[in-house]
Formats: sequence, C-alpha cells, structure tokens
Amino acid sequence: MPFVYSNRAHARKHGPAGYTDFISYKPWLRDEFQFRCVYCLERERWYPSGHAAFGVDHVRPKGDPDNIALICDYQNLVYACNRCNSVKQDRLLQDPCNAPLAEHLRVSDDGSISGLTAEGQKLIDLLGLDRVGPRTIRQRCRRIRLLYQTHPDQPDVCALYVDYFGYPADLPNLDSLRPMENSRQTA
Repeated sequence: MPFVYSNRAHARKHGPAGYTDFISYKPWLRDEFQFRCVYCLERERWYPSGHAAFGVDHVRPKGDPDNIALICDYQNLVYACNRCNSVKQDRLLQDPCNAPLAEHLRVSDDGSISGLTAEGQKLIDLLGLDRVGPRTIRQRCRRIRLLYQTHPDQPDVCALYVDYFGYPADLPNLDSLRPMENSRQTA
C-alpha cells in the first residue's frame, strides 16, 4: 500500500558520518526512506524532476541555535519532498524514527487523511496533507493499484503500475560513496 504509515518507528539501515555538508547525505536518505517523502509518502517517481523535487530535512531544525551540532548528523536527517520541507521550515514535528506515524495518521480509501492524535492533526494542518492536490494523488494511486490487482497480466497496466510504484531509474550507488565513517552496512 503506497499510503500506509508505518506502525513501527523507522529503523535506520545506514549510518554514514563525516560529511561536512548535509546535502552529501541525500543519496543515503533517498535509499533510507525508499525514495519517498517521510511526511506525505509521495514518491520521487510522481514528480517530473524526480529526486530534484526532494531534499534533506532536519528533524530538529537547523535554524535553532541549540541544534547547530546536529546539522550534519545523519540521525537528525530525513528525506522529504520540497513542498513538505519548505512548509515545515524550522518547526519541530514528529520524528518518524522515534515514533510510528501510523499512531498519528491514517489514510482512508477515498484518499483523505485523518489525524488520530493532536500531533497527527498538527502534521495534517501544517503540511496541508489533506488538501485537494495530495488527496487527488492518493486517489489516483489507489485506482492504479486496483487496476493492477484486477488486470496484472495486461502489459500496459503492468507498465503503468511500475511507472508509479517502481524504483527510480537513477538509483544511488552507495558502494561508490565514501563517507569518513559508516556505522552500518549499506545493504
């Protein structure tokens, strides 16, 4: 399901360290968060510019002087679409690596999203998660998924499904990256 928030806190699979520019972590974060925004769950493939429409977000905002030491800390970085990232700005939101977002947000079959907690409603309100645009994208994705489930042997339907839900063509080659440190395997 493309729009199901995890019922577990995200467990980091990578642990690069030592970059002096937080943007250098973007290839790792793309893979870490499966090429989709941690907040709205939209995928790179749904944007004409692909990963250029996504960026590195600081969970603990980089604009807060108390967080200066976390600017290049991988554990403080998540992958977010530019829309969510620019709206969030320097606000502190729920960290998907500390708490499962499924405890706070639920997407219905009609594409609407509801807050299960005050924190979930804050995410919806601040990021505009239940606006017409994002809701329409969720409805379209649901129709494509249902079409594929009923006609998986039709080549055009299969191609459409892969276009929407497959991995991007420009996967990052993490083996070629050489962070100063890496506390986890890149598998």
